[in-house]
Amino acid sequence: MASEKVVTLTAENFEAEVIQSTTPVLVDFWAEW
Repeated sequence: MASEKVVTLTAENFEAEVIQSTTPVLVDFWAEW
């Protein structure tokens, strides 16, 4: 169950959602290797 506060980040929205955020942001980078 995903929270409404969880956002899927993409190259297109990363700057707006993370870099320009006025509140602290926790980013969990994940890759299936």
